[in-house]
Amino acid sequence: MNNGYLRFLESIPSSPPGECSYYPDRISKVKGFLSKKPPNLPALDFLLASGFRRSGEFFYRTACDSCMHCLSYRILLDQFTISKSLKRIGKRNIDLVPSVHSPELTSEKAELYVKYQNARHPGSYGNTDSELRETMFGQMYLGSENSVELQIRKEGSLLGWILLDCGEAAVSAVYSVFDSEFRDRSLGKFLILTSLLWAKEKGFREYHLGLFLPGHPKMDYKGFWKPAEILDQRTGNWIESRKFLADYLEKAGQDGSRLEPKSPL
Repeated sequence: MNNGYLRFLESIPSSPPGECSYYPDRISKVKGFLSKKPPNLPALDFLLASGFRRSGEFFYRTACDSCMHCLSYRILLDQFTISKSLKRIGKRNIDLVPSVHSPELTSEKAELYVKYQNARHPGSYGNTDSELRETMFGQMYLGSENSVELQIRKEGSLLGWILLDCGEAAVSAVYSVFDSEFRDRSLGKFLILTSLLWAKEKGFREYHLGLFLPGHPKMDYKGFWKPAEILDQRTGNWIESRKFLADYLEKAGQDGSRLEPKSPL
């Protein structure tokens, strides 16, 4: 039991209940706080290790009363190797040029963000181009002082980028955007792969991929990335993903609906 983790969670307020973004028939709550000043790097590592995500200046983690199916998922960089399927994705994108930069909002990125959202998540982040651009700024660029962005380009044209929060030991994938026209390239996976290799080369130890929802049509893909650990939300301990899931899915079911959050796994 991680007592520091538990004391910290108790100090963070919970939001009012609202509709879940992933399961509309469920009620969602988060614990979170606004931080106008970015946390120092050790504090950011602690937040990530406690299952917190960042959206703009808001740090949050799920704290639902009736569901625990949003699982914090991190990849162990010192153990990460490129599988045969990832090598094939790398070969398909050998003509793309990756580069790492300080976060900067540009018209080129705004145009690609609008295109991406309209293709992948229509209506989820706004209904007009202006609303989507406002969402992009608040989601990706507000509060990004501890971040970098990894871009991929073909002959100078931007095909995608991923925003990464960087602590001392940990990197967190905040959000990625890519051109949905290039379906055969698997650009989403290529961005994750390229940023994983960058983080490993830079000496980071952990790569936080965000929330993994086993069996969910949009969030199940994160289980593809291994070796990984999943956070036990009640204890604060990180457990090897296959071991965690074997026990969790047996008791919770594929969509988590059989598990009461406050009951032992």
